[in-house]
Amino acid sequence: MEAFFKTFQVGMPIVLSVGNVLTIFLGTIWGMIFGAIPGLTATMGVALALPLTYGMSSHTALILLSSIYIGAISGGFISAGLINIPGTPSSIATTFDAHPMVKKGQAPLAMGISLMSSFFGGLIAVFIMIIATYSLAQIALKFGPFEYFALGILAFAGCIGMFEGGIVRNTLSILLGLLIATIGADPLTGVSRLTFGIPDLIAGIDILPLLIGLFGLSEVFVAIEQRSKFAVPPETKKMKMGINTIADAVKIIFTQPVNFIRSLIVGFVIGVFPGVGGATSSVLAYGLAKSYSKQPERFGTGIPDGVIASEVANNATIAGAIVPLLSLGIPGDSVTAMMIGGFMIHGMIPGPMLFKEHATSAYTVFAAQIVGNIVMVLLGILLMRFIISALSIKSYYLYPIITISMVVGAYGIYNRVFDIWVALFFGFVGYILRKIEFPLVPLITAFILGPIVEKGLRQALSLSQGSLVPLFTRPISLTLMIFAVVLFILGLYINMRVAKRQKL
Repeated sequence: MEAFFKTFQVGMPIVLSVGNVLTIFLGTIWGMIFGAIPGLTATMGVALALPLTYGMSSHTALILLSSIYIGAISGGFISAGLINIPGTPSSIATTFDAHPMVKKGQAPLAMGISLMSSFFGGLIAVFIMIIATYSLAQIALKFGPFEYFALGILAFAGCIGMFEGGIVRNTLSILLGLLIATIGADPLTGVSRLTFGIPDLIAGIDILPLLIGLFGLSEVFVAIEQRSKFAVPPETKKMKMGINTIADAVKIIFTQPVNFIRSLIVGFVIGVFPGVGGATSSVLAYGLAKSYSKQPERFGTGIPDGVIASEVANNATIAGAIVPLLSLGIPGDSVTAMMIGGFMIHGMIPGPMLFKEHATSAYTVFAAQIVGNIVMVLLGILLMRFIISALSIKSYYLYPIITISMVVGAYGIYNRVFDIWVALFFGFVGYILRKIEFPLVPLITAFILGPIVEKGLRQALSLSQGSLVPLFTRPISLTLMIFAVVLFILGLYINMRVAKRQKL
């Protein structure tokens, strides 16, 4: 309960200051627009905002990134329902029933159910997150070199098993991330590695240009290639979502407590597993809702059950993904990988020491998640028509603006043209990797954890005179290694189940 008291005693006053409340409103709107416009993603929204956080306080920066995350995942249901194109991967399963409801003339109700399911699922999951994160962090404070190395193995095992790319591709992605992480000076000896005589590489690859390139610019390149141009059906632009519609949506959600709770648990638990993400949780929750329904044949024809399952699950995944981010320093998905950049910009390393050295920041993130969900539902009700209109922005106006913003953001870190070249280089690398369906989050996970794992391994071997036996005799490291095996096997099982359900 201490974490609850600290969240409201320490974090909430920071979040509820006038400037930070305004930040949440702006961040949530930003996120909802990025989530609602197909081709833009939550990852891109956070990537574009990262450079802006340099001029902010650490608390305001984390509040902004958290609110964008919430807004973007929630906003994905708008295009999923209206034009049958998920605004974010997390909204894939929402299209199955939300769009048929829109085609039936039930657009306001479909949007209302999606919005309120996102709100209730996200808010309740935050309270579970607070307990889980704080408890896990207390255990992690006892970590030594062997434990940090085992933690890295756990993260890598989760990425290899959980991601849909398959064992080989996920493993290669991790190896590539570790290779990029070794560029620069050796952390213990200072010897240059893989710099190829380029002085700017001695300091290594900065995380922000890497993230902007891999996730932001590559997304733009793919969208340009597809020549995508989306428009909202004319009849939906004048759609109004009044109090009666919201009340009807809430009533429908409350009549399905089993579906709601099951989807909440599925979303949160899958979010905790590194690298799985909302797409898997929404599809799995939808599949379970269909499996346990008395009328499974109605799924896909436009019923609220499927919309509730998908939106509750993918918003609960947000809170779940933040658990390993704050407690272990492991990104739960691509967005939390970007958020690690936000922490690092302000001199903080997410993980076991966060609650000891920067506890206020952790409680601020908790409070921001609570307030962010409340702001999200308010903005969803008030600004739905405006957000829908944003769907009609033509891509050839939008993407040049986004590209310029990202390039300026990469340059603004250290005012070096070199960082622009790094972002552009990894933008093309990310584009190529996307074309061959090569997973990117394992790469980023390995890049972030690489130095920690390397340092832990080398220190551990130094302490044990070259022996790895303590890795299996120390309780915490042994537990982490066992979890790594379980997570790997479980990931393979979940992917098989999801693939099978997607074929149904």
